[in-house]
Amino acid sequence: MSQGVIQGSMREAPLPDIIQLVSQGGKSGCFHVHQEAAKARIYLRDGRIIHAVTPANEGLEALMEVALWLEGGYHFEEVPVEVPVTINKPNASILMELGRRMEEWRVIRQKVPSVELHPASTLLPGEAPRGVNAREAKLLSLCTGYYTVAELAEVTEKPVIAVAKDLYGLVLAGHVALKGLRSGRPPKLEAPEKTLQELTPVSVMLAKAAEASAAPELLQEAASQLLPEAQEPAAQADAAAAPPKPSPMALEDSQRMVKLMNFTQRIAQASKQVLPEQHHELVNGLQARAAQQILAGEGPEAVKGLALAISRAAVEAGCDGNLVRSLNTQLKALFTTR
Repeated sequence: MSQGVIQGSMREAPLPDIIQLVSQGGKSGCFHVHQEAAKARIYLRDGRIIHAVTPANEGLEALMEVALWLEGGYHFEEVPVEVPVTINKPNASILMELGRRMEEWRVIRQKVPSVELHPASTLLPGEAPRGVNAREAKLLSLCTGYYTVAELAEVTEKPVIAVAKDLYGLVLAGHVALKGLRSGRPPKLEAPEKTLQELTPVSVMLAKAAEASAAPELLQEAASQLLPEAQEPAAQADAAAAPPKPSPMALEDSQRMVKLMNFTQRIAQASKQVLPEQHHELVNGLQARAAQQILAGEGPEAVKGLALAISRAAVEAGCDGNLVRSLNTQLKALFTTR
């Protein structure tokens, strides 16, 4: 390795950690990042992230595009930087968001392993999907096997990770299968209807509720969408037909999930009461990851893991021993009074 160049694999060392290491040294230069044919450049000046560019985006959007590249490589070249400043956020918040999105993508890709796959609906002609909202139903109507996940993001003008997140839920529900080859016909693209209310997908709503320590009203709204009795089929063959009543087991599973999400919120709030404010964003990130794990079916284990992760993070962040003990006492009290 020549002097002034740092290189490695994102599988071995996450990119946010390497960028933080370089930025702490106050270096100026360019990170060249690649995954297969995709390439990106991330520029630092005096240790501060100021610009990023990919073939499709530039600025912060380009940087967040790299969140989908979990197995690529990078090298940092220390050179004079003469590029426009398109990123003005502090490094800490940028790297926290980049890391959070990478964790989110690790969960999503369990069902959507590549943005180059072709989503195809598994529904029979005339069959109405169950348990989807308006936004997911619109995406489902475009899943003919013709477009890739990345192409769906382009035609819907949505971020790739948002489309992949919706597809994650549709695959989990058995409404969509992912194929390696293009098939089917191009779906008919309709002009957006301004009067159509697009509900936030339940998976997104719960993750946001956890990440932002959302108000109980938001969790209630998510709970109402999780209950099949509160939903309308996105495309009914007969508009007058009433949806079937949910089974007791479906109701129990939905209510249990919302209880678990509520409990992660209590853990985060208790932690923030003890930890200094500079660690609150870290707690939000860990809570968001626990929310994704709950949605992936890990249940109570994800809740226990959240408490352990916060305690471990406090130690790694160099918090005072008395502070960590106080934190552990608060968290243990939550579980004993549950």
